[in-house]
Amino acid sequence: PSFDNGQRTVETHLLDFQGDLYGQHLILEFVARLRPEMRFPSVDALREQIARDVEAARGLLQDGP
Repeated sequence: PSFDNGQRTVETHLLDFQGDLYGQHLILEFVARLRPEMRFPSVDALREQIARDVEAARGLLQDGP
């Protein structure tokens, strides 16, 4: 949503994955929405939220939706 270039894209965080998937086509399964879109006042605030999102995602995937 930050850029309107007419092309739909999805940014995702793959838990515990180390690798390069740029240019690859992936199939994603949406399990649940963690939170609404937000703007952050700083990079540190974004990093802190990402850490909270990762913990929430791990809990959701462990316990099931």
